[in-house]
Amino acid sequence: MIDLDRVRADTVGVDDIVHLNNCGSSLPPAPVVDAQVAYLRSEQRSGGVETAAAHQRELDDFHVASAEMLGCAPDEIAFQPNAAEAWWRAFLSMPLRPGDRVLASRSEYQGNAFALMQARARGVIVDVVPHDDAGDIDLGALETALDRPTALVCLTQIAMSNGAVQPAAAVGRLCRSAGVPFLVDAVQTAGQRPIDVDEIGCDFLAYTGRKFMRGPRGTGALYARRDTVDRLGPSPFVDGRSATWTGDATWEHTAGAARFEWGERSHAAQIGLAVATRYALDIGLDAIADRVVALAAGLRDQLGGIDGVTVCDQGRDRCGIVTFTVDGVEADEVRTTLSTARINVGAPAQFNAQWDLGRREIDAVVRAGIHYFNTTDELARLVDGVADIARSTTRPRR
Repeated sequence: MIDLDRVRADTVGVDDIVHLNNCGSSLPPAPVVDAQVAYLRSEQRSGGVETAAAHQRELDDFHVASAEMLGCAPDEIAFQPNAAEAWWRAFLSMPLRPGDRVLASRSEYQGNAFALMQARARGVIVDVVPHDDAGDIDLGALETALDRPTALVCLTQIAMSNGAVQPAAAVGRLCRSAGVPFLVDAVQTAGQRPIDVDEIGCDFLAYTGRKFMRGPRGTGALYARRDTVDRLGPSPFVDGRSATWTGDATWEHTAGAARFEWGERSHAAQIGLAVATRYALDIGLDAIADRVVALAAGLRDQLGGIDGVTVCDQGRDRCGIVTFTVDGVEADEVRTTLSTARINVGAPAQFNAQWDLGRREIDAVVRAGIHYFNTTDELARLVDGVADIARSTTRPRR
């Protein structure tokens, strides 16, 4: 059971707003902010290099706590300034050449799609695997596609534009059977669901700190499987942290995932993400997932009962992201109107997810990202607000 009183007491913003944009950027708990401020105060008094040396154990706990959350070794974790850079570093570490083939899903985020399109422009073949009628990646189509030589499979486990949780473990089994590396974007998964990288079978997995992890902005993590890293060639990301200068004209990559880290980074932010990870682990990711799924299912039912509102979520397995439209009202207008009532939601559009929203011919959706500190009363406020918007709009009734 989650001690809701305690976590809401740690979440000072809930006194003023209904925060349902946790898939955009969540509210960090007080211990996360306190740890960052304390570290910065120490830097102010003692200097950055000296403070880092004095707090090495807290800095190292980012790798230890993240490894505990993912079920891997600490040296398979690299701190990153954001999820986009984590994903790009993994992607660019793969020695893709013209004619190589990459498989991706329709759930890919825009930043990942940009990388794939640029690779396509360099002569890499990028095929987008279709979804089935439920909105999940078509595993049969993927298995057939893997019969041909493939250099990499990419999957965003939870799209930012709908509530579907893609079957990452099933994709991983197909990739392992075919001997193909597997890169997972877990930006919307981390912090709202348990993640086991061995169960998924991925070689790389990237996520951010600012969303469901409830960590600081400017933080992220990259999991890189040790035996996969050992087979990689030279990386374009090289400095004194990621490599050692061994001679006049020689250098060697640092062992493990540290080859993906820069030496210069925000140590206060790294400690903040470590504390956020411990906070989630202490609550329990299974308990978090159970509460989030239950709250989201109830919200979908209530929104679906409002005349003029269409719930747009897909997938057999759904999470804390709930997307919908209101007839005759643009998604951003709904977001703005709710904001005046101090209810935070998002409004992703086609330019964020062309392979999902674009192919479904949906211009934009209103998006609520529910977390475990939210309450049924807060969701009722959202439902009432959406109902008021729907009633005030002149449009043909169903």
